[in-house]
Amino acid sequence: MLEVLGRIGLRDTLADARTVIQSRQLSMMETVKQVAEGKSVARWGDGEIKLMLQPEFDLMYQKALPALAAELEAMLTSYDENSSKIILAMPTFFSSRLWMGIFAENWHLLKPILEESQSKWGNTHVSRPLFFQRHGHEAVGAWRSVWSNKRVCVIAGRGSKFELLPELFDNVADVRRIDSEPADAYATLPELKQKLRAIDDVDLFLIALGPSGTVLAGHLSSEAGGAHHAVDIGHLASSYLNVFKGGKTPEHLPTRAVP
Repeated sequence: MLEVLGRIGLRDTLADARTVIQSRQLSMMETVKQVAEGKSVARWGDGEIKLMLQPEFDLMYQKALPALAAELEAMLTSYDENSSKIILAMPTFFSSRLWMGIFAENWHLLKPILEESQSKWGNTHVSRPLFFQRHGHEAVGAWRSVWSNKRVCVIAGRGSKFELLPELFDNVADVRRIDSEPADAYATLPELKQKLRAIDDVDLFLIALGPSGTVLAGHLSSEAGGAHHAVDIGHLASSYLNVFKGGKTPEHLPTRAVP
């Protein structure tokens, strides 16, 4: 009953959010297709939205920082300038209890930011269980086409649960991994970017680093010395295991792998 009353009270806000986001949003399959064609992608979920707009909000693995919030907002407001290189992705519109709360608290701030640009949004859920639930093995094939026969560098938090599952990644030409901090990685991004600039034998950077990964994908795709193909891949491996192997959803897994 509370959810029903919430939808009634937020009816206009939810309708506005649906229109503003979905009127210019690519489907999940269209998003991955453009990534396979060479565009980078950076994704916003509930955590990135809250970190950007709620100064008091901390994620379990990333404290709120004014600089991080400013970078996330700047990426959105300058999207038109960079849309030839990178897709910025927004969530599929939901009116669940979680998203009703997010829109109730933040839509009046988020809407003007989104309206600063006209470029098409990607779909954040390309790396979430929803993509595999809706498209099955076609979704697996779409992702595998992104890194087929490419030299890949994975960037993830030290000890993170990200896995190079053979079902997804056994078609890469070569793979290496660079670890960042498992929590509050944003503070170490300058050092991390310096390491990555020294790498010249990689075709694709795959990033699983929370909100810092969103920002890092933006940096790599717009480097002054030459843009890189960077994919904010998030919970892709866990999402695959959830749908095809009966694993837990990403939110119900520990933030770090068990030794």
